Amino acid sequence: MLPDIFILFIVLAPGIVALTGLVHKQIGDLPVMFLTTGVVLTAGALSLFQLFAYAAGIVGAEGHGEAAGHAVEAVAANGAHVITLLPWIDVGNFHANWAIRIDALSIVMMAVITGVSGLVHLYSWGYMSEDPHRSRFFAYLSLFTFAMLSLVVADNFIQLFFGWEGVGLASYLLIGFWYTKKAPNDASIKAFVTNRVGDFGLALGIMAVFFVFGSVEFEPVLSAIRENAVVTPMAFAEAAPAQEAVIEFLGQRVYALELIGVLLFIGAMGKSAQFFLHVWLPDAMEGPTPVSALIHAATMVTAGVYLVCLMSPLYEHTLYAAGMVTIVGAVTALYAATVGMAQNDIKRVIAYSTCSQLGYMFFAAGIGAYEAAMFHLFTHAFFKALLFLGAGSVIHGMHHEQDMRKMGGLAKFMPLTYAAMLIGTIAIIGLGIPHTLIGFSGFFSKDAILESAFAAGEHHVMFGQVAFWFGIVAALLTSFYSWRLIYMTFHGPQASAEHHDDHGLAAADDHGHKHDDHAHVPHESPAIMLVPLALLSLGAVFAGFYFHDWFVGGKESAFWGGAIYSAAENHVLHDRHNVPEWVLWAPLAVTLAGFVIATMTYFFNRGFGKRIADSGGPLHTLFSNKWYFDELYNATLIKGSAVLGNLFWKADKKIIDGVGPDGVSSLTRWGARRISAMHTGYLYHYAFVIIGAALVFGAVMWLRAGGVN
Repeated sequence: MLPDIFILFIVLAPGIVALTGLVHKQIGDLPVMFLTTGVVLTAGALSLFQLFAYAAGIVGAEGHGEAAGHAVEAVAANGAHVITLLPWIDVGNFHANWAIRIDALSIVMMAVITGVSGLVHLYSWGYMSEDPHRSRFFAYLSLFTFAMLSLVVADNFIQLFFGWEGVGLASYLLIGFWYTKKAPNDASIKAFVTNRVGDFGLALGIMAVFFVFGSVEFEPVLSAIRENAVVTPMAFAEAAPAQEAVIEFLGQRVYALELIGVLLFIGAMGKSAQFFLHVWLPDAMEGPTPVSALIHAATMVTAGVYLVCLMSPLYEHTLYAAGMVTIVGAVTALYAATVGMAQNDIKRVIAYSTCSQLGYMFFAAGIGAYEAAMFHLFTHAFFKALLFLGAGSVIHGMHHEQDMRKMGGLAKFMPLTYAAMLIGTIAIIGLGIPHTLIGFSGFFSKDAILESAFAAGEHHVMFGQVAFWFGIVAALLTSFYSWRLIYMTFHGPQASAEHHDDHGLAAADDHGHKHDDHAHVPHESPAIMLVPLALLSLGAVFAGFYFHDWFVGGKESAFWGGAIYSAAENHVLHDRHNVPEWVLWAPLAVTLAGFVIATMTYFFNRGFGKRIADSGGPLHTLFSNKWYFDELYNATLIKGSAVLGNLFWKADKKIIDGVGPDGVSSLTRWGARRISAMHTGYLYHYAFVIIGAALVFGAVMWLRAGGVN
């Protein structure tokens, strides 16, 4: 394990160097780029060293000497080593410190975040070389990295919420980086608003945690759940064991853990783009491609998976909350795969594959296979970053063209990018041979999830069988659309890559630069963009094989320690070894089937896919229009909110303001106008008023004195 000073560097340094973006005009672009890239790459190297040292020490303690001793010491009975930085909130029973929590979960996440982010920083030197605002871009990348690190090392829910919202802010800035264009602005606002829906659920979940347990710190809450300690929810006189505590919500008495689990998962749905709250993620492609790799591979979208796995002791003692995680994940995996088949933007295809792969992670966590969920998160980071950065290389070589229908035959122009994309494709489809350790990274993690889902279904875990079959169909579709992308982009006849306007002039690219006609020949990317692809390719090939035993292959209890509940108490991963033989071979069968269908459609009969699209069949129309979710939300939520807001505005204007302040002021003005009309300036008018007033005053006094006897 690393000394605390190095852990502090990993977590805090990216945030500190992000501040250089505020003075980039004074110090120049290159110092900002050097500092941010150097710091994050260093943090990545340290984090990866920490992961390997921890794994070697905690799993193979024998023969590893002092390193093993440090690792075993770091993962104590509670599975965490906490570095307290300073006190933060201390009000009554409400306590929260700024602290760094190091356990198996945070060690894995730190390696993923800083490793991928460092390569994205390096890649951006080439991809953003012509952008006039690249120093601001690098500062945003480092800010994003710092926010995500703050989230995964948090020791309490409030600090986690700080990182959670920090990631949302940084993603808003990065997605809308090209703020002079309408599409990126709209996409950034859409991401920000959609995440507010999920974040509202997360905030309510944190409130519910404090309401029930009287603490927002992870250790007291998770220990109370594990040990089934007696808790007394606020405003309730009845004390009860944590796993049986009941509270009233919306007039109904519900189990506290169920309610907390559902609310926290709503937060995870927004951040990790799960079904119903998924609509922001494909539109996030409007940002620069390195942003897509960072958001999809290593950071923002995996935050929800991390949260569910962190709260595994809670979900292990829920039925409906865990079932919700399972079914939403399974539906997302299948839904996103169907949409990915019909997209033509190279980045959107990969974006929907992210939604689908996140669905796998969530339904794995829902059935109790948290280790498999984290394993897929880990392997996914390599091949998804590889695919996005490979797509960025294609876009760069095609002068910012993203439509695959305008590509083709690029393999001969971009052989290294083609090789990297092939590796990423084979990894994401999970190609491998059962009963062996032969396979790319996705094979080891995806098959572990599917086998666990089947085993869970056999033991009547809610929606276990549904998740398995949805996952199998999604695997078929994933293979199809992944090979479709390869064939449309790199094979077949070369499509025109020129961008001309109606006057025959070269059009501007996304960065606003003009290109002459001769510059439109596709070309390979520079070395600084290819090096990250090579390193990620190694991870996409070997990460699953190398970490299989530690994550899910028999040594997981020692590796995860107390960080994940099921590592010691849950038997889902063990039960997967007893599934029928056909379950082991089914993923390979559907993967090969998807490959064959895509090859026949887009390689041997390239025009067939276009004819299907042009025919406009109902299924293709449904999938290409993303099941009309945007249109549905626009017709109901957006326009409905506008109608409702307009109604309330009119009611406020005409009733509340009309009777209240506007009514009083109108009455005052009306009275003032009537009184001012009497100020004519004629003496006889004033005399008449004085005499009339005197008569009225005298009559009143006479009546009060008794009047006529």
